[in-house]
Amino acid sequence: MNKQECALLQQQHPNWHIRPFGDQGCYIATRLGCPFLTDEELVAGLYMTLVEDTLEGLGEALVAQTEIEDSL
Repeated sequence: MNKQECALLQQQHPNWHIRPFGDQGCYIATRLGCPFLTDEELVAGLYMTLVEDTLEGLGEALVAQTEIEDSL
């Protein structure tokens, strides 16, 4: 894991807690300050937690979540 890249991604998405996921080489992001998502948000494709194999993939998933949020 490149800690600098992870920190940069965290800065870009301050409403998410981003970290490596165990020893599997995956990365996880969990929403902060949002105890639940509404049915409308879930149907639209929002998630409370994202898990991706790469930091780049996680970044893309976070951008996609932002785009969905902006469309609601």
